[in-house]
Amino acid sequence: MFTTVAHYTDPIEAHLARGRLQSEGIDAHLGDEHLAVANWEWRLAVGGVKLRVAERDAGRARAVLAAMDAGEYALEADTEDARALLPPDRESWSSRLAWLALMLFAIPLPWRRRKLDGRARRRL
Repeated sequence: MFTTVAHYTDPIEAHLARGRLQSEGIDAHLGDEHLAVANWEWRLAVGGVKLRVAERDAGRARAVLAAMDAGEYALEADTEDARALLPPDRESWSSRLAWLALMLFAIPLPWRRRKLDGRARRRL
């Protein structure tokens, strides 16, 4: 039999918690996750996304979730592993100049536009 160990209003947070529990060897399932995504305005009415585990694993699952909330699984900001996860710096002087021109002179950034076919032109 499964028991609910946590409720989440955000389905992404629920998936992260489920993944953490599964990495610890605890079989976990989410309830009402699809309802929360499809009908987001009903999330609070149904009690959010429910994280369920087997009754025998409930105590250990709550301990893992408490450790996760306390930040015990967070990466240190100044380690090499954390810097490897950051996206590369893709800014160049030309992109900064284009942004500056847009902000100062209201000159839009140039980009290619698709040619409209006959049906799309009639709608415009």
